[in-house]
Amino acid sequence: MDSEEFLLLCPTDRKQMLIAESQMMKQILADVAKIARSNASVFITGESGTGKEVIAHAIHSQSLRTARPFIKVNCAAIPGALLESEFFGHEKGAFTGAINRRLGRFELADKGTLLLDEVSEIPLELQAKLLRAVQEMEFERVGGSRPVQVDVRLISTSNRTMKEAVEQKLFREDLYYRLNVVPINLPSLRERKEDILPLAEYFLRSICEQEKLEVKHFAEDAKEALLAYNWPGNIRELANVIERAVVMNQTDRIDAANLYLESSSTPKESLPAGITLEELEKRHILETLMRENNNRTKAAKVLGISLRTLRNKLQKYQKS
Repeated sequence: MDSEEFLLLCPTDRKQMLIAESQMMKQILADVAKIARSNASVFITGESGTGKEVIAHAIHSQSLRTARPFIKVNCAAIPGALLESEFFGHEKGAFTGAINRRLGRFELADKGTLLLDEVSEIPLELQAKLLRAVQEMEFERVGGSRPVQVDVRLISTSNRTMKEAVEQKLFREDLYYRLNVVPINLPSLRERKEDILPLAEYFLRSICEQEKLEVKHFAEDAKEALLAYNWPGNIRELANVIERAVVMNQTDRIDAANLYLESSSTPKESLPAGITLEELEKRHILETLMRENNNRTKAAKVLGISLRTLRNKLQKYQKS
């Protein structure tokens, strides 16, 4: 599969397209083609913005389940108290406000694929029930007593180091091995520099087309700046940078100055003597939040942590 063929797999979200010019990404896409035809559970790891959801879509679209539903549940965005109902649904009268029976994501994904996005953020007390559903493909709706059986292909993602999460007792080891039948680890953009310019060119063309503008081109200094930058937000950040450059620049050429990138050669401010790792983390989180105009969702993505983790840390800082 070449990069143009892969682009067709998920044409609706240009900010997360994966173009494979680097050898490591070509190998991953070749593995995806093999994995897709099976029903094995897949666990995709990688930093935020590397395209984990796109890979999940690619697996589903090449599978035998492609005509069936592809259902996603963002485990980090839903409060823990509501997750059980999101997964398994509930019966009428199961709790205050449950005025009708509601099907959960497992039932909605029957015969299709269920994506557990940021699965590592599921509360520990719910993981035992999830394990049973994964093992038996059977569960009970909240407030129900009759078992519901489904046939679901599971794909999980996380930006955590899962072995550490297991060692720290934040994630059940037995559940992890149930979900991690076939692992895929996506490299960061800085590890696949061969893909930076092809991705940038693709985003440039598609954004110009979307904005109904004549296609612009990159000056040589812009290409050098793109390659020199570290891309902490990975592909998502690259797409945003190109979109901003297109919108803000009225000429047909994108120069390095139009990208508004921090120079990687800028000297770093020396750290005060005796600063603790905890204080250093706090400064980094608060500075990132400020750069993202207090948008917690964007800041969490840049930091490579879940929104829930960011909220917990900010609450801790407010108390201290």
